[in-house]
Amino acid sequence: MKKQFNRMKQLANQTVGRAEKTEVLSEDLLQIERRLDTVRSMCHHSHKRLMACFQGQHGTDAERRHKKLPLTALAQNMQEASTQLEDSLLGKMLETCGDAENQLALELSQHEVFVEKEIVDPLYGIAEVEIPNIQKQRKQLAKLVLDWDSVRARWNQAHKSSATNFQGLPSKIDTLKEEMDEAGNKVEQCKDQLAADMYNFMAKEGEYGKFFVTVSPLHCKNGVSLALLLLLLLQKMSFLVLLSHCVCVHPMLTLLLFLNVGLFSVIRSPSRLP
Repeated sequence: MKKQFNRMKQLANQTVGRAEKTEVLSEDLLQIERRLDTVRSMCHHSHKRLMACFQGQHGTDAERRHKKLPLTALAQNMQEASTQLEDSLLGKMLETCGDAENQLALELSQHEVFVEKEIVDPLYGIAEVEIPNIQKQRKQLAKLVLDWDSVRARWNQAHKSSATNFQGLPSKIDTLKEEMDEAGNKVEQCKDQLAADMYNFMAKEGEYGKFFVTVSPLHCKNGVSLALLLLLLLQKMSFLVLLSHCVCVHPMLTLLLFLNVGLFSVIRSPSRLP
């Protein structure tokens, strides 16, 4: 309680200019301290924006995320409708589209889980764990410096008082000197640890930057996968449309489609048809 009182008193004196404030950090460390706030804000907002891009639920695995996606619901709706239409051409088209939508949803869920693991979670760790730990250590150093300034002020005051009153002051001065040395040692230890953590953090800036470099290629890779799935869907739909025009000419094509026979080989070799 007494230490807290002395700390608040010293802070008040420094605020009104009645006491000097000791700055133990170098200019480089002060610059890093200001940079930490900027980096934390950037990581926090990037994490928030990336989360907003997700369609699935954050923190779930790919399978659970896949079940909750709107695309999955659409795929199920199409597949259920296809069963009601039995073996009609429209039913087959709905079944094909439903399978494609389900595959698109699966690709999307896997992509989101990967982005979350490789980019979103690390950004959260920087903004909410690493930088706050350094800032917490900085606040602890500020408290230790206040204690050091406070005991040093009391030691200086005792020295001045000893010029007019010697009774009991030598022991008090010695006690304050020991307390001041102990406070100074704590400041140095905390400062050294803080400086090491700050420089270590700045040394990993390039590593942190890779998180952002990875975002665009991942989105591009996912886009290519989705484009390939859509291309396959268009090919299947084209064949279905082709069959709808050919059904009157040769019913065998429709039969092959429903029996899942190798349609490509049959179309390439029309001579196999009776």
